[in-house]
Amino acid sequence: MASIKIMDLLIEKINELQDICMENNIASRMDLPQIVVIGSQSSGKSSVLENIVGRDILPRGTGVVTRRPLILQLIHNSTEDYAVFNHAPDTKYTNFEEVRREIVNETSRILKSKNDVSPLPITLKYYSPKVLTLTLVDLPGLVRVPTNDQPKDICAKISEICRKYVSNKNALILAVSSANTDISNSDALQLAREVDHGYERTIGVLTKIDLMDNGTDVVDVLAGRVICLRLGFVPVVNRSQLDIERSKGIQQSLDDEEEFFATHESYKRNKAYCGTRYLISKLHNILHEHIRQCLPELQEKISNGIVQAQANLRDLGNVPLSPKENVMRIINSISRRFSDILCGNLESKGSELMGGARLSYAFNHHFARFISKLNAFDNIQDDQVRTLLYNSSGSSSVVLFGHGAFEKLAKQSVESFRMHSLKLVSIVFSELVRMIKHIVSVSIMARYPVLGEKIISSAVAMLKERSDATHRLVESFIDWNTAYISTKHPDFIKWSEMLPKEYEGAVESRKAEKIDFYKGMDNKTVLDSIPNVLKIRDGLSGQEAMEMNIIKSMVDSYFEIIKKTVIDQVPKAIMCELVRKSESQIQEMLFMEIYNRDDLDEIASESETIKTERTGVEMTLKALKQAYDIICSL
Repeated sequence: MASIKIMDLLIEKINELQDICMENNIASRMDLPQIVVIGSQSSGKSSVLENIVGRDILPRGTGVVTRRPLILQLIHNSTEDYAVFNHAPDTKYTNFEEVRREIVNETSRILKSKNDVSPLPITLKYYSPKVLTLTLVDLPGLVRVPTNDQPKDICAKISEICRKYVSNKNALILAVSSANTDISNSDALQLAREVDHGYERTIGVLTKIDLMDNGTDVVDVLAGRVICLRLGFVPVVNRSQLDIERSKGIQQSLDDEEEFFATHESYKRNKAYCGTRYLISKLHNILHEHIRQCLPELQEKISNGIVQAQANLRDLGNVPLSPKENVMRIINSISRRFSDILCGNLESKGSELMGGARLSYAFNHHFARFISKLNAFDNIQDDQVRTLLYNSSGSSSVVLFGHGAFEKLAKQSVESFRMHSLKLVSIVFSELVRMIKHIVSVSIMARYPVLGEKIISSAVAMLKERSDATHRLVESFIDWNTAYISTKHPDFIKWSEMLPKEYEGAVESRKAEKIDFYKGMDNKTVLDSIPNVLKIRDGLSGQEAMEMNIIKSMVDSYFEIIKKTVIDQVPKAIMCELVRKSESQIQEMLFMEIYNRDDLDEIASESETIKTERTGVEMTLKALKQAYDIICSL
């Protein structure tokens, strides 16, 4: 007797746990131990359940009668019989015809169509001194072909509801099948096998034993020679429709069932393992043992759920603050995170570069490698150099080109750095904007969307201001290097390194090779006017080749000096003027732009979504703590 009370207490505690989880929509994630009843519409599933309950409480009729899952919590007590629905906990039902009507009415409150189904369960507690404490989930009967008045997708809907419940790895499956049909075609067993491949948690119930043809029985099935279930099969005999119409009571039906198995030649030797009363005892014992085995895993799952809910609540902000306190906390947090991400102090969980590492890549790889590949004469053709040499000499016939020609070419080559240096400013600006948007979106955007947009807008405006200042600084840097062309740099090429090499062999042809602007005009007898557009048309003389090579070597030398300076100094200018000043100014700027606003209460208000989500998490956390207390009390 004491052991039965302990078993009852265990099942009742799981019922409490189930109620809490159902009320707070967390039952699906808990995988609670329970017995799920499945079977086809014609299998006699409802009759089996009523025999277990001992009362006519289930709706009857044709077609789909059970249209919502019904969680039947049978609770043994020592007083009167009564029933209570979870959706109406203050109403005690002692008239069980009213219980049946309430099941129909509650189903209709959710489902407007009489032929539709829903996965939303109804929970019914039945207290009686005549029952063993047990919990069963009655599911809609499986159908293969819809009738004319049923929705075309009714079969799929019912199958989906049943599959959802039997997929719970901690659910025991009570598969009800008709004994007078081929057991291998049982819809219930086929569905059970889809989720319980080895039939480890499936209990078979064979109905309509009394309707089998003379000379046939289910002994082979019961012995596991047809389909082997670890928990076995139990044969039962239910009331017929005629018995129900004649008001045959369930207790009388159970007595007749015992008589049937006790006198039948095929079953009388094992009559103790047949019938509804044995099925009830078997289910009670199996459920108790199953719950006991599931408790450690269930306790761990609830504990993990509490930890996760607490973490979610922290992320959503579970400490109420005034708008000013909240904004101050947010500004300090964003400023700190901006500095951390620039310095690489944030944890990286992915394989991508982020924050300051992206800036380092932009400076040392993207920009430096690109600039190092530039050539002084990428955008200057030899014809342009040659023309410049002639134009720079004016009307005089100079021995060697003047300094002005070198300065013009040097300035022109250095100008190629300007566009790429300014592009680097834009790249770094975009990266900083990206960082700010990421920080705000991760930390506050979901909770304070208006405040988040204001912070992003103010931060981007400050970054744009710093970017413009950096843009001007880089422009000035290029201007400095084009305004004064110095050949005194220690790395600048020496005359001794280029003149003898270029000069050798050029003197012999100096007089022989004259520049002829009018090549092809030797037969002219009258002097023509000079063309409006005059270009050099003949090939290079030795003198010109020497001068071209010398000036190109000088320009190349100066270009390489400035190239190194650009690679070194432009990133430094950007880091100083854009990155570091933005880092140091962002907190003060946000306080001035955001903290002192008159509409702070309005922009610092939380989104309704977050408020709703926090309420949900708080309710979940409360429910999980209650569930944990129940588990720990077992």
